[in-house]
Amino acid sequence: MLSIVTPFPFLLDFSFFAPLLLRLTLGIYVLAIGFSAKHKADVEIPVELSPLHVAYRALFIAAGISLIIGIYTQIGAIVVVVLLMIAGISDKRARITTELNRAELSLLLVIALSLMITGAGAFALDLPL
Repeated sequence: MLSIVTPFPFLLDFSFFAPLLLRLTLGIYVLAIGFSAKHKADVEIPVELSPLHVAYRALFIAAGISLIIGIYTQIGAIVVVVLLMIAGISDKRARITTELNRAELSLLLVIALSLMITGAGAFALDLPL
């Protein structure tokens, strides 16, 4: 019987750190989206954001901080998934979708969905049961 084994079995010892890398990557990226200053009109005149868009960006910031610290990681990932899906479907005024192309949006969604399933990983305040 032919069996194929991994060429680097010792690297599997570090599999607990994979969610950490995903969590930090997503958290930094989402935090950058929340603090982004690219909410300008097409004529390059700064536009005042409505309170709804300020709250929208504040949710991105809160989710990014949650992911970086590692507290309520799965809830933060759910918030990111919902916000990115709203941004992909309907957000025109806050310019989230113009800052992100479809490939970036898809990768962020996959990372967030992965964190929802796997949890926070190493160096997080969330403890698996």
